[in-house]
Amino acid sequence: MAPDILCIGSVLWDIIGRAPAALRIGSDVPGRIGRLPGGVAMNIAMTLRRFGMTPALLTAVGRDAEGDDLIHACDRLGLITTHVYRSDDLPTDRYMAIEGANGLIAAIADAHSLEARARRSSARSATAVWPGRRTPGRASSRLTAI
Repeated sequence: MAPDILCIGSVLWDIIGRAPAALRIGSDVPGRIGRLPGGVAMNIAMTLRRFGMTPALLTAVGRDAEGDDLIHACDRLGLITTHVYRSDDLPTDRYMAIEGANGLIAAIADAHSLEARARRSSARSATAVWPGRRTPGRASSRLTAI
């Protein structure tokens, strides 16, 4: 199946803890904890899929059990994962949020795989963009951010 569009960016597990009560520092209340596919590229791809498009993902996911689960979830949703880089040395990214009746209380993004991959490959990318030339300093910093 050929993709209609390529979604580039984070694909990770959202781990969300929700409580029906208002929370403050030190709160210990009953609630529910769930895990669902998330990340900017994933959220956009899922929305496009609901509109009948066939999106492909370009991202980095760890070659671990969480990454396997995430790729299977993407496949079940009808997203193309053939362009996903599977890292042997980086874990699958995660985002954890705590929400109460009064909204988002705190969140932590354990999402370093794309940044780490960009740092490692920026020199190779610069060489590929300007073969045989010295890469200008400002252009190489833009490549790292891509």
